Amino acid sequence: MPADDVLTLRNITKSFFGAQVLHGINLAVRRGEVLGLVGENGAGKSTLMNVLGGVVSRDGGSMELKGSPFEPTSPRDALKAGIAFIHQELSLFSNLTVAENIFIDELPTGPLWSVQYAQMRAKAQEYIDAFGVEATPVTKIGSLPMGVRQTVEITKAVIKNAEIIIFDEPTTSLSQKEKESLFKLIDRLHHEYGISIIYISHILEDVFALCDRIAVLRDGSLVGVDDRARLDKPAVIRMMVGRDLSQVYPKVEKTIGDVVYEARDVVQGRAVRGVSLELRAGEIVGLFGLMGAGRTELVRCLFGVDRMESGQITFRGRKLRSITPEDCIRQGMAFVTEDRRQEGLFMPKPVKDNLVAVGLRHMTGLLGMVKRPQETAEAAKAVGDLGIRVQHPERQQAKSLSGGNQQKVVLGKWISQQPTMFILDEPTRGVDVGAKHEIYEIINGMAKKGATVLFVSSEMEELMGVCDRILVMHGGKIIGALERSEYHQERIMHLALGGRGS
Repeated sequence: MPADDVLTLRNITKSFFGAQVLHGINLAVRRGEVLGLVGENGAGKSTLMNVLGGVVSRDGGSMELKGSPFEPTSPRDALKAGIAFIHQELSLFSNLTVAENIFIDELPTGPLWSVQYAQMRAKAQEYIDAFGVEATPVTKIGSLPMGVRQTVEITKAVIKNAEIIIFDEPTTSLSQKEKESLFKLIDRLHHEYGISIIYISHILEDVFALCDRIAVLRDGSLVGVDDRARLDKPAVIRMMVGRDLSQVYPKVEKTIGDVVYEARDVVQGRAVRGVSLELRAGEIVGLFGLMGAGRTELVRCLFGVDRMESGQITFRGRKLRSITPEDCIRQGMAFVTEDRRQEGLFMPKPVKDNLVAVGLRHMTGLLGMVKRPQETAEAAKAVGDLGIRVQHPERQQAKSLSGGNQQKVVLGKWISQQPTMFILDEPTRGVDVGAKHEIYEIINGMAKKGATVLFVSSEMEELMGVCDRILVMHGGKIIGALERSEYHQERIMHLALGGRGS
């Protein structure tokens, strides 16, 4: 083990139910470096990190931590050894204070095991000051924005003497400002504290901005690891997907028709303040805005998930009297929520049950009995048409799939009903570059068949690559609309910040 390596993994293998998911991984982490770990959904990143963190046991191979054999049997073992995880879903207690969360595992106690709150708060204040946590020791975690909660989680890891911190998609729920603060903190962790960082992300721009080296997994194998300076984005994408993506944003020949959807003066509280828009058949319209602009609130109103206070919707020439999800579905609309885990999928249910959830009413016979052969056939068709990687749709739970395949299931349950309008809220969030490409092709295919698509995304480059027009929101209003010939990042951002015109 070289002197500057803090962790070494040798020939790590792992199988689940007879399917091998890790094929002899050899990887070293250097002291004080930021190592990017990238790969498509299902490449083995999570399994490898779970082996390292003691969540699952490896089948073969060995690990060394600081020159000694490392055999964790639980996450607690890994933490005691100096390995901490910062997951997408933070492990904080929202009903407890910042101080209580920081010291939850080692509460300072006095006589009769009573908690010494004054001592705990004073010590917590020292850490709050050191790490720039924008809160007080007595602030409840549930009242804090996601970026501040994440800083609390990182603070917990550092005071437990973590020497390796693993970040798993840490920017998924952060604003741009929060992301910049996180990057500054990561820079401090490895430069000032000498902590090694393993940074897992699908956002390659962030990986190149942060990391010293980049390791790429594909289909459970390590296909490359090199210094960032010797790599570029196309090379990493090639290693991830095993082929060249000549066009990250695939193009399709299609015809844009007449206006089929109109919203007039839509209002919902302070979030949506008199929005009007028109959408055409076969058109993909992007909706961009910074956090708090009202994008998600608007599309939830349009589909009736949240009640519209006032406004008028016309779809295919008919004014809609009732705006509820049930009515929208009957009219031929589909809505892909930004939170697939909580709202888009029944995570503990089999993939088949998820794929037929929307159309189940069409598969019932006498006495409301489900026609099982039809149900199975429709699920199998969706799996084949969308290329969903699942071994046993009837038994395999949705939560067992990779993020990209979960998102295909979310799309598949709607596409099987052949809607004529799709509202997509962050449809590629947390999805790798290969799966994104496939989702873009699915969206293009829907538009080519004449469907109308309203596409919400935080990624400006994505909207510029996929959409025919982009609407920009600020302060609950649409303040600009750009045709493809007018796209320019600075212009879009100028509008998103509240600017007017060019």
